Amino acid sequence: MGDVSAVRRRRAATVWLLSLLFAALAAAGCGFPAGDPSAGGAAAGATPAAVAAAATPTHTTGPDAYERSGRTSQLHLVLPGPDTAGPYPLVVALHSLFHSAAETEGWGLSQLAQTAGFAMVSPDGIDGSWDAGSCCGDAASKDVDDVAYLHALIQHLETNYPIDPTRVLIVGLSNGGMMAYRYACEHPEDIAGIAVVAGSLEQPGCKPKTPLTVVSVHGGKDQHVPGAGTTWQRDLAAPITSTADSLAPFRAEDRCEPATSPGDVTATGPDGAPRLSETLSAGSPAVTPAQIRATLAGARPTGDPASADAAPITPVPVDAATNPTDAVRTESTCAASARVVEYFLPNVDHGWPASTGPAAFDTATVVWRILSGARANPVPNR
Repeated sequence: MGDVSAVRRRRAATVWLLSLLFAALAAAGCGFPAGDPSAGGAAAGATPAAVAAAATPTHTTGPDAYERSGRTSQLHLVLPGPDTAGPYPLVVALHSLFHSAAETEGWGLSQLAQTAGFAMVSPDGIDGSWDAGSCCGDAASKDVDDVAYLHALIQHLETNYPIDPTRVLIVGLSNGGMMAYRYACEHPEDIAGIAVVAGSLEQPGCKPKTPLTVVSVHGGKDQHVPGAGTTWQRDLAAPITSTADSLAPFRAEDRCEPATSPGDVTATGPDGAPRLSETLSAGSPAVTPAQIRATLAGARPTGDPASADAAPITPVPVDAATNPTDAVRTESTCAASARVVEYFLPNVDHGWPASTGPAAFDTATVVWRILSGARANPVPNR
């Protein structure tokens, strides 16, 4: 992995890489209808890149696989500030159906990259879609090899930028989240973790071979990709896997306990911080159930002279009428170092949750706080 020169790192933090030269890809894709409310753009038609890609075989293995992948569409790359020392983490952001890399600008991750010190790349799916397995549409039926493409893209960036290969993360919305799940099923050793927003696991028989951290954020009012799942989604002509079943393979590989212990299921505020009880909050959004229990056991309310050494907890009154639950957070202790964290947002529809307003949830910050501590695990010899 080569170093990036000081001049290179001081160039514009946001770079549009246009007309990258490739050989070709196997197909155009499809998925949610144009009315998918994941973002506010209109549906894209078949692009010249998609048409050209459909005519030529895919070559996405071996040296220079990325250059020969056939992807000539735009690639949005955000680098951390010039003073950020490498190697730094990489976040691969995957847009929702019938949208493009530009959609990810509204998620808050590219702005966070500058302050938190990670790189972010947002590729375009062929014809605005990703082949996530059993879904969606032409992308699945034509076997667009998005797994190989993303694998080659990650390797390309690790070669040309000071990326920490143990801290590669994938964040996806809707169809992009489905793609994140599929990649985690097939190449868990490549990445430290994924975050899926309003998505589901559509890769049958998923059995990740090594632990990795997974974060799920799903709205209770989502009818496009319902968290409870459905045997048939008419718009997609495919079944939708429930959030619980989507997370099950990763909970199994991470050897996570059932969420039955105190603190495993908690109400949270818009910052994702668990409300430890109806009257107490730890004030930290980056706590595990074990830390919650330890904090409760050793803490005293702020100003309590009974234990000057104990960690303080500030009482926070919670009134369901004036301060309703913004999210329900579920996480149990796992034997592996990886984590599986689920956020259920009762008042949120399909799409990336708004950062302001009555149903606000700071998704980018919440996801980063969890994934920033994750590290990739090699596949064990079994």
